[in-house]
Amino acid sequence: MALKAFGDGKIMHPMRRKIMAAKNYREEYISINGISQYMLHYSKEGNRDVLLMLHGGPGAPNSYIGYFLEPHLNFCNVVYYDQRGAGKTQIKSKTSIENHNWDLMIEDLKQTIKHLKEEYKTDRVILCGHSFGSMLGANFVEKYPEDVHAFIGYGVVTNAEAQDKVFYESLKSNVLNHGNKKDIKKFNSVSPDFPFVSKEDFTKGVNILSGLQMKYGYSKNEYMPILRKSPIMSFKDMMQFPKGAKHNSKLISEVEYQFDITKTTTYRLPVFYILGAQDEWTSSVVAKEYFKTINAPVKGLYWIEGAGHFVDTDQPEQFASTIKDVLNKV
Repeated sequence: MALKAFGDGKIMHPMRRKIMAAKNYREEYISINGISQYMLHYSKEGNRDVLLMLHGGPGAPNSYIGYFLEPHLNFCNVVYYDQRGAGKTQIKSKTSIENHNWDLMIEDLKQTIKHLKEEYKTDRVILCGHSFGSMLGANFVEKYPEDVHAFIGYGVVTNAEAQDKVFYESLKSNVLNHGNKKDIKKFNSVSPDFPFVSKEDFTKGVNILSGLQMKYGYSKNEYMPILRKSPIMSFKDMMQFPKGAKHNSKLISEVEYQFDITKTTTYRLPVFYILGAQDEWTSSVVAKEYFKTINAPVKGLYWIEGAGHFVDTDQPEQFASTIKDVLNKV
């Protein structure tokens, strides 16, 4: 089936023309800490709640799935933000690995929140972090608790070593029992001591295991098809997306390698977790145990059956209903 160019030269599949015809979003680049950074807005006039979505990876934007979630999250303003080194921000700014560091990303986020508060004329900005985004969000609210109204994590990283061990062991059984020879060879190339290995071997292992998880781990296999049908997906985006992990290899080795938030048990703002019951990628069981230790002005844990790491696309209606419940509580 032929593809046709539109607007700024992006390539759109015919299946996406209907979605594009009913465009209900706004794209924006703003200058933050010396580079152009991308935001995708689904705005609701008269609403003061701004849900700021922090994607995982690092380097795997969820702005591409915004169109799929919008019908479910249409009760508040939702903003998807392509972080430094990821997606449309990386396509536009072309920054090097050295520019993708944790301190800069925290400060990028501070400026992003400031911008959204001014644009939406509100102080009700709620961080919603997925996977790597849950790490970024957790560290941000530790440092700047007064900047946001509440923090929501899903696919939550708490203790990377403990969760990665669960991840490795559960995937091992699936790949060795059901994998083809090529995939079994890939899995066996990762040290059996994972994640208790060097930073270099950890980074390589994460990249290999993450690819195998998409194929053999719990998933409804909907995430990638949803992503590919996105109305904002261009040829450049298709080329950039798989490069996200490479662009952010420094972050994987320096941050994910030893991330552990479990020593922090007191939060000065409301904290909520939305956990997929079948999430072994960032073990929900480990995250749930940590959540029990949290002290916060308001807190809540939502356990979603029939959902893995991508709880938002696995169970979009339940995901949205929990978000609505959180907003009612804060």
